[in-house]
Amino acid sequence: MSHHNGSAQRIRLGTFIEWCGGSSQLGAASRSKPLGELRHDSRLVRPGDVFIALKTENNDGHAFIESACKAGALAVVAARRARFDCSARYLRRVIRVTDPLAAVQRAARRYRRELGYLCIGITGSSGKTTTRSFISAVLAEGVVVGETYSNWNNHLGVPLSLLRFTGKEWAGVIEMGANHTGEISILSRIAQPDIAVITNIGYAHVGLFGSLAKTTSAKFEIAEGLNRKNGFLLLNGDDSRLVAGCRSRNLPAYFYGYSKRCSVRPEQVTVDVRGGTRFTVDGTEFVIAMPGRHFVYSALPAVFLGRRCGIPDELIARALAAQRPVALRGTLERKGTIDFIVDCYNANPTSMEAALVYLTDVAGRRRKIAVVGEMMELGRYAGRLHRQLGKNVARSGVARLIAVGEHASAIIDGAREAGMGRRSMIACSTAEETVPVVNEVLRDGDTVLLKASRGIHLETVFEGFGG
Repeated sequence: MSHHNGSAQRIRLGTFIEWCGGSSQLGAASRSKPLGELRHDSRLVRPGDVFIALKTENNDGHAFIESACKAGALAVVAARRARFDCSARYLRRVIRVTDPLAAVQRAARRYRRELGYLCIGITGSSGKTTTRSFISAVLAEGVVVGETYSNWNNHLGVPLSLLRFTGKEWAGVIEMGANHTGEISILSRIAQPDIAVITNIGYAHVGLFGSLAKTTSAKFEIAEGLNRKNGFLLLNGDDSRLVAGCRSRNLPAYFYGYSKRCSVRPEQVTVDVRGGTRFTVDGTEFVIAMPGRHFVYSALPAVFLGRRCGIPDELIARALAAQRPVALRGTLERKGTIDFIVDCYNANPTSMEAALVYLTDVAGRRRKIAVVGEMMELGRYAGRLHRQLGKNVARSGVARLIAVGEHASAIIDGAREAGMGRRSMIACSTAEETVPVVNEVLRDGDTVLLKASRGIHLETVFEGFGG
C-alpha cells in the first residue's frame, strides 16, 4: 500500500471551491488561504471558518448566512437556487454550488484521494465508537492517525471529519453509521476504505431498515468503496450473518473472534471489576481497563491492524491499557457504596445483551439491579424485542427490574414469562418518575445497570440518586 510521507499541505480555499464545483467572486488573497473549519451551525462560526448552508427538515442554513459572515466566516457554501438576504459586502464570500451537502461530500472524496492515507472504515450495529478509538490509539503508537471527529459518523459528519485532516496523516480511522439502506454506500464511496471493519449485525435501527437481512446488506455497503487492488474486510467471525454475507458476496476478508476461522483469537479471557478485562492473543497478554468481555471484540481488530502496521505487541498492549470508556457509554461510576454502569448513549438488543453480561461481570456476588429503558427505532419488532429483553434480564439473575418508557410493560411481561416474581419488577413511564423509585429500591453494595436509548435520558436517574 503506497502512502505519502506527510509533506502534503492543508488545502487552500481556492482548491476547495474547485473541488466543490462552485463559483464565487472571492479574490486571490482569500482563495490562497488554508481552508478553515467547516461549520453548519452559524452559532459556532469563528473567524476564518467556512459556513455550509444546509437545508434540513427543521431549518434552512441560508437564513443564517449574514450572521455567519458577521461572525467572521471566510466563505459560505450555498445552493445556487436558494434565495436569501445578505448585504452586498458579504455576497462576495458566497460559493454557489448545486447542492451544499453533495458539494462537501465531493470535496471530501477528492481530498481523500489526494492525501492517499491508509483508510480504515468501521460500521456495525454496536461497538463502533469503542472499536474506532481502540484502533486509533493502537495505530497512533507508530503512525500519525486522523479519525472521525467527535461522533460525526453520518452523511455529513464523515465528509466533515475527512476535510478536517491536515495532510500529515498516515492512517485515517472513520466510523460510518446509518439508519437507512444506501447511507453506508455513500460514505464508503467518499472515504474509499482500504480496510473495512464490521463489528456485528444486530437489531439497531431494525425498524428503519425493515429486517435483519436488510440490516446485513446495509452494513456490507461498506465494501462498495473498498480499494479494489488490495483492500479487504475485517469481520467479527463469531457473527454468523457476517460470515455468510461475506461468503455469498465473495469478498476478501479476515476474521477476528473465538471461532476457528479467525486469524486473531483471544484466549484466557478474565473479567475483574477493579482490574478490567484480560486476554491473550498468541501468548501476549492484553489488558483493557473496562470490565466487560464485549470489549474484547473491540480490541481484537486493533491488535490485528496494529500488528499488520508493524507495531510491536508491547506498544499495542500499552495503547489498549490506556483507553477509558466514552462518557455515558458504559462508564462505571460510584456513589457511596453503589456501583452504577451508566450507559445512556444508545441501546439496541445486541448492546443490551452485552450490558447484561457486563452487569454480571461487574457485580460478582453483589446484588444486581437493572434499570432498562426503551430501545428506539425498532419499528414492528419493538414489542417482540422488548419482551425478549425482559426474558434476558430475568435470566441474568437480577434482584430488581425497573423498566422505563413506552415499552416498559412489554419488558415486564417478558421477565414474568421467564419466571421473575411480580414484586421484583416496576414499570415507570419517564426517567424523572424513575428517580424516587430507584432511591427507594437501592441498598448498600448494589450494582446498577442504567441503559436505554438516548431519548430516555436515564442519566437523570444517576444524577438524581441521593446515595
